[in-house]
Amino acid sequence: MDYQLTTTAYAGKDASLSLGGATLAFGTSGKGETALPSPAELFLGSIAACILKNVERFSGLLEFEYESAVLTLQAKRMENPPLWRISPMH
Repeated sequence: MDYQLTTTAYAGKDASLSLGGATLAFGTSGKGETALPSPAELFLGSIAACILKNVERFSGLLEFEYESAVLTLQAKRMENPPLWRISPMH
């Protein structure tokens, strides 16, 4: 499958992405309080959406029924991420 989306950022304002006929706004302005999801929240949401999509898909393949599925993801942003060192290949 091939996927394509378009994102647009506006200087000093928030951004948006367009995919599948929908447009979704997200916060990038750094101005603090915003009702829009952050890029990190969108990332976690996309992981959750993929997992729940597979629950639905495999329920048919593995012939199991479910009434609902609830998934909670939690992430922590580190203010000072660790430095990654790449070793040269020998």
